[in-house]
Amino acid sequence: MEKFSVLMTTYRGETPEYLDASLQSILINQSCKPNQFVLVVDGPIPENLDNVIKKYKLLFEDIVEVIYSPVNQGQSKASAIGFEYINNELFARMDSDDICIPNRFERQLEIFETYKDVSVVGGWIAEFDSDPSSPHSLRIVPEKHDEIIKTFRKKNPINNMTVMMKKSEVIKAGGYGRDTVNEDYSLYAHMWVQGAVFYNIQDVLCNARVGNNMVGRRNDFRIYKDWTKDQKYLVKNHKHSRFTAFISNCRCFFFVITPVWVKKILYKTVLRKKNKNGKK
Repeated sequence: MEKFSVLMTTYRGETPEYLDASLQSILINQSCKPNQFVLVVDGPIPENLDNVIKKYKLLFEDIVEVIYSPVNQGQSKASAIGFEYINNELFARMDSDDICIPNRFERQLEIFETYKDVSVVGGWIAEFDSDPSSPHSLRIVPEKHDEIIKTFRKKNPINNMTVMMKKSEVIKAGGYGRDTVNEDYSLYAHMWVQGAVFYNIQDVLCNARVGNNMVGRRNDFRIYKDWTKDQKYLVKNHKHSRFTAFISNCRCFFFVITPVWVKKILYKTVLRKKNKNGKK
C-alpha cells in the first residue's frame, strides 16, 4: 500500500498516559503503519510528558520526527508547522489523547486505492470520558460526497481526528494556520471550494476522549463569529445561497448561546447516537 504520514500536535496540558496510549495505537497496534510520524510539541512541556515522547522517538527513530516550538501558539499554528514536514502525499491527522482502532489506516488506504478522485477519507468516532472500552456515544457522519456537502450547511461533516487526506489538496485550500477557532470546518470548507471530494467510512475509526468540559467549550462566541466568516466565503464562491448561509448562521448563533444543560440534552438525544452496546 501507499506510504503515508501522521501529523499530531500536543502541549503541556496533555496527560502523559493519554499521549502514550495514543502513540501506541498509531505506531504499535496498527495493521498498516505510517512510514513518517510528525509530532509538534506546542510550547514547553513537563518532563513526564517529554519522557513519553522520547520513548517513542527512541523506539521508532527512523519514523518519528519531533518539532519543539519554543512558545505555545495554538493547535492551528502548530499544525501549520508540522504540515511543512510532511513528506508523503497522503497524511492522517490524530489528536494526542485519542485512540485509533487497529485497522484504521489500512481501511482508509483501501478507499484511496478504490476511489482515485477522493481527497479526504474520514469516519465515525466513539466518544468516551475516561475508559476507551466504554464509549457513551457515537458521532456518525454521512458517507458519500453529496451527503457530506449537504451537511456542511448545519455542522462539520468530518471528524477531524479520523481523517486521512492528500497533502496537495490541503495546499490548494491554503493549508493550516487560519486565525479561527473553527480550524477544521474552515479547512474543509476551503477544500470543498477548491474541488476536494470527501468520503466517510461508515464505521468507528477512532475512540475520542471528550472529557467533562466538551459541551462547555461550545459556549465560546468566537465559534459563531468565525462560522459566519466561513459561510460568507461559501456564498462568495457559490457553494451556499445567502438564505442558506443566513439559516446556518442562525442555527450556530442559537446553539452557542444555548445554556450548557440544554446542550447536554441535545447531545444525548439529537446530536449523538447510541453506541453499539445500547448506551447513550
